Amino acid sequence: MLPAKPLVPNNLTNAGFRKCLDNVISRLGKSLPVSELRMGHIEKFRKQRLSEKTHTGHPPKPSTINRDTANFRAMLNKAVEYAKLESNPIGRIRQLEENNVRNRVLSPEEFQTLLGHCPEHIRGAVLIAYHLPMRQSEILNLKWEEIDFRSGFIRLGGDRTKNKEGRVIPLHPEVGVYLKSLPRPIQGGYVFPNRRWCRKSYLKAVKAAGLGDFTFHDLRHCAINNLRLAGNDHYLIKQASGHKTDIAFRRYNLVTEAEMKRMKWYSKTGGDSGMMDTYMDTTAKIES
Repeated sequence: MLPAKPLVPNNLTNAGFRKCLDNVISRLGKSLPVSELRMGHIEKFRKQRLSEKTHTGHPPKPSTINRDTANFRAMLNKAVEYAKLESNPIGRIRQLEENNVRNRVLSPEEFQTLLGHCPEHIRGAVLIAYHLPMRQSEILNLKWEEIDFRSGFIRLGGDRTKNKEGRVIPLHPEVGVYLKSLPRPIQGGYVFPNRRWCRKSYLKAVKAAGLGDFTFHDLRHCAINNLRLAGNDHYLIKQASGHKTDIAFRRYNLVTEAEMKRMKWYSKTGGDSGMMDTYMDTTAKIES
């Protein structure tokens, strides 16, 4: 029978993992024997999820449903590994096609407006998220001993990152000034002792700033995009952001039309032949 409480190894236990598993198990039914589980059950689960509405009033995104089924499949793989199950009946299930790339980054002016509407208890996390390519959990669980002010880096161990690999993140000057302004306990500990995210406070600030559905995770897009605009090599940015593949990394690089208009062209004689807007103006004259 499916477990009422997900069987998750202690080192992997977290609220997000449990939520994904509970999403699947609660809809499949806790009385369903694993031996009777088939691909059709997962298809039925997907259809049910797509017919539901989330707190936004819309169905969950394909990526959300994929995350649910992927974690459920991972649990069954563990059962096979521990000889509790002969084979995973949904081991070869294909993921739903995703198209969740968000084309939203803030201008410096928009960010300052947002920051101005943020109450004190979330302002620091928002500031760090905008300037450093860190995930929300990495920020909220940041420890003083992970911050190296002398060398100007934040050093995260493999137990603190999504892909289980440690990484080094350069410390943005504004973030450094902010962190140094905070009271630091002699015994160290967490930068944000509460370590909980106040979602309602953030959504209220976003609404007051007139930023629509701008999410906290979109701030990570801003940080990565700003590093690119500063002229940093994409490999260095990937190292700082923790992306293993270019496919995942490209989702965070949002090139605007304004940037495209600054594209340069290579002339036959060598060198730059001018900016793209000049080329477009010339073309317009020829066509007219």
